[in-house]
Amino acid sequence: FTGVIRIALIPPPLPDAKNVATGGPVHDNIPLSTSSGVRRLIYHSHIYPTGGKVTWDFSSTSSNPIAALASVKKISAATTLNRNTEKAEKIATIKFHYTTATMTENSSTNRKFQYGLLMMSLPHHAQLMDSSSLLMSGDFDLVYNCIKGAMTPVVGDIWSYDEPLSPVKFDDLEAASALAAIQPRVRHVILENIEKDLKMVLPTLDENIYGFGKQVARIAQLAHIADQMVSSGRRIFKTGNRTIEDPAISIRDSAISSLYEYLSEFLQDNGRDKLLYDTQLGGIVTEDGLLNPQADFGNGRYNDHHFHYGYLLYACAVMGKLNATFVNEFGPYVDALLYDVAHSSNSDSTSADEVFFPFTRHKSWFDGHSFASGLFPFGNGKSQESSSEAVNCYYGAYLWSLVRWGESDDINKRTDFIALLLAMEIRGAKEYWHMLPNVASTTSPTVYDEQLTKNYMVGNLGMLDVTCSTWFGSDKLYVHMINFMPVTAITRVLFDQRYIEEEYEKVIKPLMQDTVEMPWRGYTIADHAMVDPVAAWEEAQNLESYRLDSAISKSQVLYWILSRGGSNFSPFGNSTEPISYKSSDSSGSASCESHEACAALNLTGLCCPTDAGISLGCCNARL
Repeated sequence: FTGVIRIALIPPPLPDAKNVATGGPVHDNIPLSTSSGVRRLIYHSHIYPTGGKVTWDFSSTSSNPIAALASVKKISAATTLNRNTEKAEKIATIKFHYTTATMTENSSTNRKFQYGLLMMSLPHHAQLMDSSSLLMSGDFDLVYNCIKGAMTPVVGDIWSYDEPLSPVKFDDLEAASALAAIQPRVRHVILENIEKDLKMVLPTLDENIYGFGKQVARIAQLAHIADQMVSSGRRIFKTGNRTIEDPAISIRDSAISSLYEYLSEFLQDNGRDKLLYDTQLGGIVTEDGLLNPQADFGNGRYNDHHFHYGYLLYACAVMGKLNATFVNEFGPYVDALLYDVAHSSNSDSTSADEVFFPFTRHKSWFDGHSFASGLFPFGNGKSQESSSEAVNCYYGAYLWSLVRWGESDDINKRTDFIALLLAMEIRGAKEYWHMLPNVASTTSPTVYDEQLTKNYMVGNLGMLDVTCSTWFGSDKLYVHMINFMPVTAITRVLFDQRYIEEEYEKVIKPLMQDTVEMPWRGYTIADHAMVDPVAAWEEAQNLESYRLDSAISKSQVLYWILSRGGSNFSPFGNSTEPISYKSSDSSGSASCESHEACAALNLTGLCCPTDAGISLGCCNARL
């Protein structure tokens, strides 16, 4: 026999409809002759898929208002939006084009079109696809479940749906609102901590690629925050009879200099564990990882590349924003890291006339998210643990594309493409990692059953299994925080407000009553800041920055809290007047004369701190 045999598996009755997530009525003792689902399977049995490709295109919401309105309606029905959510300025249209064949060679084109291809979609597809393409329970009474929940039947050999692109760049509107109304005392506290943080947990070129990436991203965050502090303050301060430059400027410049030093050394290949181009498989790998499959978390076998390079891309993007010459000097080197994880061409896996990189290495376009696994075989297929670090990869790549190519890259649309990868990853994380018990609607059925959703967060999602544990432990703290880190402006987009409020109340808050390990405490407080910024500010005062995870600092936690508080954030009360000090004359400890370096500069009045709460660089070091 040569040819094709098609077999349809009819779902068996489900044991307990209350404990199994379904998208329609349970198929239980329905005679096959009366089942609308069975009739549909027979009706569409003549046509089957043989291959396919994915395409994408972009439009602005102003030029395509109907699509924009439809997308907003679908998203509103399927998800709980953040407060003060910024409206998408662009929309990506994704299309799956399936090539098909028929069971009989003499089937006409008309007959092929008449029957139509019948396939099953995942929950995130059903959220966004037009209802005219979907078969609801009235037309299809069978329920096919997979690891991602109930699937929805789709008729047609072209699937099309719109994905709004997030407008968030290095900061969001809420952060801008907070900076515009920042209290002098808050600004002083943040600047004071940046100065301290720039002297601790510094990057080392002896570190593995993941560790170095986190460390240098931390320095980049400090540089970004310092730059925001400069933007939020006055450029000139008066101290006595003298006029001095805002100390935030020197702090910012110091952070930029430090960031440039570490990145330039790394990109000039001065690290111990060097990056190499793998000519056989097409990618950037570490030397240690190439020699030892287990080294660098499997980097040499293409494990976790998006986790590793996402931190580096973020750091390089901040550097490029603050120093344009960095882009000219090191642009091609950083591009190689971007192409390794976010290459927009080569979907047919051919090298053509350019250096080979695979198409979006980790991204599964059908699943709607990335898989971290490389070339290692697993019984449950590929999997991914840290959904937030995957988001961080495409966020870092997007920011780098902004400084490298700008927003109006009309020819290749590279920036828009990476923004699409980011939007897809965020939707995938919300749909398949973030869980709210007993939340379901006709457009977004509960993906997992009650035993799983009560945990609020998936730890590791595989192709054939899902767990609430991590590779390094099953504690709830680990599961939730590995899917929260790192903390950047995109974190606010990743976590819906309703979700974060319930997750904090049911999971994080009880953990805070015990002693949260200091490396994780920066993240738990940042989580709390999205619910109660003022309370989180108080908690953050006890953080020991040098003991935090290497991707975060006390300065960043404080800045994050400020940015979540908005224009009404007032941890020191409602007064916005300059800080007053008991020692207001030249004999007090705040006076310039009390500090040798300040006196040597012939400064008079208040220096340590000034009336605006700024401690000048000439002040004596404080413990």
